[in-house]
Amino acid sequence: MATSRAFAYNNGSAISGLTQIGNLSISETTLSGLTSSLIWFIGPDEELGYVIATENASGTTTVPDGRTASIQFWRSSTQSKPSFLTLSNYVSNRHGSPQNFLYATQAVSWLNSNGYWTSYSNAPYSSLNTIATYLRNYMSDFRNPNFYSYRLDGNGQYISDGGSDMFDNGNFTSPWLRSGTQYTSNGSTTASFPQVINYTNTTRVLTDTDFYYVSLGYTQFSGTQDSTYLPLTVLGSRSGSGPIGWQVGGNSGADGGGNMTSSVIWSGTESNGFTTYAFFRETYNATDPSHCNLIILLGHPNWDSSFGTLNSFADPSSNGGNGAYYYSTTASNILTVHTLLSKSGGTLVTANECRDVVSNFTLRIKQSLSF
Repeated sequence: MATSRAFAYNNGSAISGLTQIGNLSISETTLSGLTSSLIWFIGPDEELGYVIATENASGTTTVPDGRTASIQFWRSSTQSKPSFLTLSNYVSNRHGSPQNFLYATQAVSWLNSNGYWTSYSNAPYSSLNTIATYLRNYMSDFRNPNFYSYRLDGNGQYISDGGSDMFDNGNFTSPWLRSGTQYTSNGSTTASFPQVINYTNTTRVLTDTDFYYVSLGYTQFSGTQDSTYLPLTVLGSRSGSGPIGWQVGGNSGADGGGNMTSSVIWSGTESNGFTTYAFFRETYNATDPSHCNLIILLGHPNWDSSFGTLNSFADPSSNGGNGAYYYSTTASNILTVHTLLSKSGGTLVTANECRDVVSNFTLRIKQSLSF
């Protein structure tokens, strides 16, 4: 899904509600709703790389929609920090003031001070694809000991059975929404979960105004289950301030049997440099495989993260579902992870095993961002 925004050459006064860098006005939206007398242009797709823009007073630049404009765009070859630094050094040389940026923060500061706008951001939502690409190389780190390789036998929105009656249509996963609407019932159809995400989305997708998410991967069950992208995992973050976290619902194969356990296992303590909160909810001790939904919230000084109040919910197993949520009220620059752990025969995934999975996530995320 393309992500672009609108630009206009503006050598007059800054416009309220818009970003002004040098003689450029920049909107966070597309053209819809822009009523200014300025001439607006849609910039390059930012999913393909980081964009740098500045004025071109000659008006001879051809922009993505084919028109000529008083705006010059460049885009890095990939959405990565090294690629952004390479492009920034090129732009500084073209500007007549060659630099050798080693850090992205240096590059952004120099660009903005010299009239260049850039899409590069240290906020976690802008790095979701980078993080996901890196984590896919380490999926085995996120499987608890004796992990049950459940079947992805529904579709990207839910698991039908999972093998050995793990679910009866379960694991419908939704972000915690700005509206605060709770979707944690034991319903068994997507109609009960209108904001459910799709685990087949392996590049960043936007939902709920400013919530971006990306799955670590999905391979449909076909006779045997390819475990490459297990445990089933999704990352999410908001580009603005707001509630952040995950909620899950659906019908358990235990049919009201077994036991339920839940716990906050990290409560603002540090893990590999991240301020970490984590919660799990699990049905176990039935003859069916256990299902353990683990939700993680991460902040970091490099993101200027802030948390609100943490809230959790775990539906009793007697209700026949797998309902749970864990989220922070108004927060900024938080990365949230939801992953599904399991053991065969209803064996308990222990709190310590969940803690180890959290630690492995924070380690690999740290490495992915060179923190």
